[in-house]
Amino acid sequence: MPKQAFQCQYIESKDIYRKQVKKLGGGYTSLYDRDKKKLERKYKEYMWLYEEGVAIHDNMTVAEYAQRWYKLNTAELSAARCFDLRNAINKHICPHIGDKKMKNVTPDDVCAILVGMKDMSQSSQIKVVSTLKRIFGAAEENRIIQRSPCNTLKAKGYKAKEKTPLTAEQSQVLLNAVEGTSAHLFIMLGLYTGMRREEILGLKWDCVHFGFTPHIQVRRTLIFEDNVRPVLSDKLKSNAAKRDIPIPPVLVDYLLNIERSSDFVICNRDGKMYTYTAFKNMWANVTRRMLKEGESQSVTSHGVERSIDFKVTPHILRHTYITNLIMAGVNIKKVQYLAGHAKVDITLNIYSHVVDNTPASLMGDVMSAFN
Repeated sequence: MPKQAFQCQYIESKDIYRKQVKKLGGGYTSLYDRDKKKLERKYKEYMWLYEEGVAIHDNMTVAEYAQRWYKLNTAELSAARCFDLRNAINKHICPHIGDKKMKNVTPDDVCAILVGMKDMSQSSQIKVVSTLKRIFGAAEENRIIQRSPCNTLKAKGYKAKEKTPLTAEQSQVLLNAVEGTSAHLFIMLGLYTGMRREEILGLKWDCVHFGFTPHIQVRRTLIFEDNVRPVLSDKLKSNAAKRDIPIPPVLVDYLLNIERSSDFVICNRDGKMYTYTAFKNMWANVTRRMLKEGESQSVTSHGVERSIDFKVTPHILRHTYITNLIMAGVNIKKVQYLAGHAKVDITLNIYSHVVDNTPASLMGDVMSAFN
């Protein structure tokens, strides 16, 4: 049987959608939203509460409501975004206020969650604050609570330090250091495509093309659910993450010489997708080759030479790729596309320090415009 379309009333004078619903105590009330899809989600959540009855409506705990809210609001989200929400709920929200009744949570209670995160970055706190506001905002809209305790909640924490991209020399040192290890392919893909970690691990050979214009299609991601179980998904971080990335000859030659043993470009010895443990073991090939604090020259220990005298993370590979594009003068909208950023503002805000806006560097652009 085909799914019935959601029916609601559109109030043209107020540019808003309205859905009338039965109240738990009798009579009727209305739900409103300017977005029809959001109103449908509110309606589904409200009806679940209605069917469960007044007792749950009055005494539902934060953990109970958060679990139900998650199920209702994540069906269309990417695997990475779902992971962020689960992480916020399971590691930060529920351990502090999970046993509290929704109606009894105060602004002080939610502030205490951030106090427990005081040593974490601002970006980490923002994810938790956003999740809290969405959960309690939905509860307010569905008449479970009179007012959300998160209305004035703001993330604090320290701002992450500005990442330093690798220089051309450092990139070569890194590649030389891990040559012959399982990390070499991952690093090549990171430096020459700028793909995110989950995009590299989810890459299959059917998305690698060696025709007239060699390119890689970004169509899948692989994340580690609860930092354990690998989950392959075709739901990307955003619509902008779906992109076709041209690949330079150095990467083309490298990929053509790889012996394929799996549908995955990067895989375990048995040809299956990476587990979290396999990824950690792969990246250990990098960390074992990094000089320790106090060491100023290459050191050989247990048959492994430590020659990398700078810090390397999986994300710094992507950061280096995007920085190189900007430094080469690539149009910022093209950089946005290749990076898979949803908005050009993201590209500009993160990489504004790379753009040389001194009068000397801008003179040529101004002269070409007005000459």
